[in-house]
Amino acid sequence: MAGIIESSPAHQNLRYDIRVILKFSVILGKDASCVHKDLLTVLGENAPSIQTVRKLVKAVSEGRDDMDNEPRPGRPVTACADANISKASFIE
Repeated sequence: MAGIIESSPAHQNLRYDIRVILKFSVILGKDASCVHKDLLTVLGENAPSIQTVRKLVKAVSEGRDDMDNEPRPGRPVTACADANISKASFIE
């Protein structure tokens, strides 16, 4: 979901709205393009892309209830750590 990376209260509400619309639409048997049109009508520019909607509709149809990203194995991202930022400033 393009603009839903942040965790501010407004973004959390938007995530909740998208989740509710997705679940309701899947229960009604709507396909991904119809769900995307509904999301565009309700959310305007805050609506996720059609590709994202397709993935989410598939996930909800398969019974996935949680829309958060699954934890991935491997090294955690540390690119924005304060220590790395100061090191990068030192290089310049």
